Amino acid sequence: MSVQPVNYQDSPAASAIADAPPVAPGQLDIAIIGAGLVGLATAAMLRKEGHRITIFESSSFHAEIGAGIVVPPNGVGVLNKMLPELNWDNMQTVDFRSVSTLSSTSCEFEAYAVDGTHMLSDDISEAWRLYPQGWFCIHRVDMHKEIMRLALDRNAMSLPPASIRLGAAIKSVNFDPARPSVTTTDGKEFTFDLVVGADGIKSTVRKCMVGSEYNAPPDEFAFYRWMIDLHAHPELAWIRDDRKSSGPTAIIRGAEFEGIFSYPLRRGDIINISAGHRDKRKERNDTEWNEDTPAEAFHENFHDFCPKFMALVNAAEAPRTWQLRKLPTLPTWTKGNVAIMGDAAHAMYPTYGQGLAIGMEDAGAMATLLPWGTKASDIPARLRVFQEIRKPRAERVSLLSSRNQKTPQSEESHWIKPELLGYDAVGVAKQALLSKA
Repeated sequence: MSVQPVNYQDSPAASAIADAPPVAPGQLDIAIIGAGLVGLATAAMLRKEGHRITIFESSSFHAEIGAGIVVPPNGVGVLNKMLPELNWDNMQTVDFRSVSTLSSTSCEFEAYAVDGTHMLSDDISEAWRLYPQGWFCIHRVDMHKEIMRLALDRNAMSLPPASIRLGAAIKSVNFDPARPSVTTTDGKEFTFDLVVGADGIKSTVRKCMVGSEYNAPPDEFAFYRWMIDLHAHPELAWIRDDRKSSGPTAIIRGAEFEGIFSYPLRRGDIINISAGHRDKRKERNDTEWNEDTPAEAFHENFHDFCPKFMALVNAAEAPRTWQLRKLPTLPTWTKGNVAIMGDAAHAMYPTYGQGLAIGMEDAGAMATLLPWGTKASDIPARLRVFQEIRKPRAERVSLLSSRNQKTPQSEESHWIKPELLGYDAVGVAKQALLSKA
């Protein structure tokens, strides 16, 4: 199954794609650069605080595509606290309750054929007892549409919606704390009280803030990505059904995290697959970060898979190669009345599925630190608090993701880490705001 594009213009939120209303007393005038998941979540949360929000998005949303994502309890908790209007049914979630790991007959992880030997089932029901808000597998497009509804749809909440400028790529940022501004590639300048860069791993705002030397270099590993529609391939339903509880399946090869990692989406009807492999392309810096995969190279990577697993590979209609990249530690996340967050600030490896959750923590903290009635003159102090509480947290999680690129069997309690799952970003931000009052 190739990933099907979704026309966002069919969404009820499309009616909000217009110019922003005037600033009202008590509001901050805020620009959010990037309409990905973190940018839209930040917009929705700041909308709830009553601020005027303008989103700048370089794409036109005519044919957005996406893959599967995991939302762990710390991310779910932020969303539930800050956006109780969120409709989880609209996102067609699947519970993440266990991880089934399959591999060769070699307990030493030697290079034997990946023949389907069952190694272990990691029951994470304890996480659901500790963190009852849940842990979910979600299709990125479904989550994007739902969070976009809360940011842009007039009927989603009583406060005015954010506005969005589509096809509005940012060329430069003015960091004047008195009145920061952004200039689009067509030469138009827009001024605000605050500019938030949530424009992803290739962030223009970050480059303007700290320089292009702080880019994310390619790793030696990459992922093939594809999806399988189980309605079209019922013979592959074993990967969803041959287990006691729902969740991912890992098919491991070798001592490092190579092989297939799959998880169910859209109530289990679709299987999202990411296949980790060594990227053998000679010029990784000069290749596209996400590009079509030659069929011969793709199939060669799975030459030692048994027929049962090879059937998953053969079901891939249009697999793509996605480079694994991670940002280095940045000198700052703020400059003047401008801040960066999400992948723009801390793009990390997907080892614990924490990348999105840490971005949602950023969003929740930012909105908590900027309640209704915040003055423009308060922003510099609030951004200092934002950096004080968010930068160390994100850097710690990023470090964990780097250190633990290994198979789940190589360490205890790989999945249930209270340091990750039990963190209350909103509570930390509230306490920090009170302590600075």
